[in-house]
Amino acid sequence: MRKPWPAKPERQAVALVLVVAVLALAGLLVVTLAVRGAHSKTVPSEVVRACVQVLAISVVGFAVGWATFTLQQAHLERQRLDDRVRAVLVETLDSYNAVKQIRRMLRAETAPRAAPGITAEAYSRLLPELCRQQLVFESLKRTAPLIQKHLPGGDAIIVPKCGLRGETVVETLEKHYAHIESYLNEVVKEYENNRVLLPSEGREPFTALGLTNTRRFIYETADFRANASCRIDEMVTFLEETLLRTRRR
Repeated sequence: MRKPWPAKPERQAVALVLVVAVLALAGLLVVTLAVRGAHSKTVPSEVVRACVQVLAISVVGFAVGWATFTLQQAHLERQRLDDRVRAVLVETLDSYNAVKQIRRMLRAETAPRAAPGITAEAYSRLLPELCRQQLVFESLKRTAPLIQKHLPGGDAIIVPKCGLRGETVVETLEKHYAHIESYLNEVVKEYENNRVLLPSEGREPFTALGLTNTRRFIYETADFRANASCRIDEMVTFLEETLLRTRRR
């Protein structure tokens, strides 16, 4: 369950304006009636009454101006946060889709599943792109704390029954990104250690290179879902709901 969005700043500002205006007008009415009753139609009473009116108008004007400024600042702050959330959402989806594309291409290049192998050309073409996407998730991991503290629910995004054992995962936005980045990094590290071992010609079997994590990344769908897809699904839902909530405000 998502946390409720905090009270709207503009409502608080409008309420304050109403209170100030009512108090100012009430004070004007009381003073005016008192002056009129004590010194009806005398010059001093008219001066006092005029001064009270000017004071009341000034107070109300100040309150309205302050409220307008508060509304503008709240709107700008909300817009900046929305822009950042939208950028994170787009970056997350783009990078995740790129990872899925790389995974599919690797599956095509390394088949059959029973005895996968890969050429130096395919490995050198696809794994550097996976490395770039791993770095995107690393960047998202580092920037996530800057926005999650401003988003209700950002510290407890629930991934229901998606683990390899069907467990529910509850983690911050930052930790979800960190988990995905670490999962991809296991494949990238195998590339760093094994690329030099591939012959310039022909296919080399995964078993000869010890590409355990790479094989798991390509062929174990349940593992990929538990470590990437399910987390992405929930983070995207969370970010989209955040934007929808602010849009309705």
